Amino acid sequence: MAGMKTVGKWLVAFGFFAFILWVILLANRGEVGQWFGFIRTLPYGDKLGHAVLFGGLALLFNWALAWRSMDSAGWLQWGTGLVATFALFEELSQAWNPNRTLDWWDLMADGVGFLVATLLAVWLKRGSAPAPESALR
Repeated sequence: MAGMKTVGKWLVAFGFFAFILWVILLANRGEVGQWFGFIRTLPYGDKLGHAVLFGGLALLFNWALAWRSMDSAGWLQWGTGLVATFALFEELSQAWNPNRTLDWWDLMADGVGFLVATLLAVWLKRGSAPAPESALR
């Protein structure tokens, strides 16, 4: 049963990743406005979208990876690192696409999303870990 839970987590994470890839494809083709035009009506809607989408993806990957981290304190989450690397290359690739604009503020918004995702991941990991006096150690 534990294996099914893990598969389910990865299905959710990769499902959301597929959604983000679809949004990127639309943006690369200059078609994102017809699907997500309402974002432009929100103050800082684009930046909020960056923070929520990439931060949400990082949180889902952290969850699927069972909150694994690269350090003993737990702050360098593997999921956040993987998604941040993808986001960095995706943002930089916009420099070569005539339908896109390389915007450093987008990267900053991604970073805010990663920070929030990491804080949530650490909090959730600590909440799901057995207590030190527990027999489940």
